[in-house]
Amino acid sequence: MAKNLKKKIELSNLLEQIETNFDSKEIISKLDKLHSRSKAHVIGITGAPGVGKSSMIDKLVKHIRKKNKSVGIIAIDPSSERSGGALLGDRTRLMLDPSDNDVFVRSMASKSFLGGTSELTYPSMVVMRAMFDFLIIETVGVGQSETFIKNLSDSVILGVQPGSGDSIQFMKSGIFEIPDIVVVTKCDIKNLSEITYSDLSGSKAYFQSQNDWEIRIIKISSAQNIGFDNLFDELNLRWKWLNDNKRLDKLRINQDINWLYSCISKDFGDKGLERIKNNVSYKNSPFSKLKELKSKFNF
Repeated sequence: MAKNLKKKIELSNLLEQIETNFDSKEIISKLDKLHSRSKAHVIGITGAPGVGKSSMIDKLVKHIRKKNKSVGIIAIDPSSERSGGALLGDRTRLMLDPSDNDVFVRSMASKSFLGGTSELTYPSMVVMRAMFDFLIIETVGVGQSETFIKNLSDSVILGVQPGSGDSIQFMKSGIFEIPDIVVVTKCDIKNLSEITYSDLSGSKAYFQSQNDWEIRIIKISSAQNIGFDNLFDELNLRWKWLNDNKRLDKLRINQDINWLYSCISKDFGDKGLERIKNNVSYKNSPFSKLKELKSKFNF
């Protein structure tokens, strides 16, 4: 227990150092070492505001802890356009045991970063992925274009609220291009949840993943703790599938490259990205690679 508490303190300190001193040689070296020691199944949870993401996470974490597995959580809250601050209220909605040293929650403000995540989510994910059995990333409430969570997660859960719209509206949304598991929340609202479930099931072909993973639609109720056995089993099936034929390795290399591209584009614009893009030869150590690219092209 004392060992795990010490780990949490060290983790908090490291995440703080990343926020304040990201470009230092020491931090880059630490990040690349942790990047090569990935351990966790990274689960992204996204959906519209009010769908019940935090309640879903609360119950899912309790289910994971019953299996004696450790869990890290990155919870991203929207920032105020006026003040730049954020409430960081996810901790209040997660009814977790504060004495449980195998659960760690890191709240982040999205600031001006688009995609439903935060600028620091990727390096924080790399750190926490090396330290926990499961890592859950909760996005802010997202809409049609805010789908960057796909580039951070091994498995993406999309929460859909009963009665939130018809399947044509879902098909219009870019967000329906990203889920690996679709969850109909609040299934204790029986009539509406059944209609939404049937609507999604009938339209499944339109948002089926481009690879050969078959998307499942699962009904849950956080209020009544229903459906979380099915959700956990599906996550384990997804994890096994990813680890077959090196799918996970390929997925994570693509995530690293997308992160490099987004950093270059954000800092140096589309022209800077086009200038560098054809010169990126990437195998590992994304943080050192970013530093190398900045130095090579005098950015």
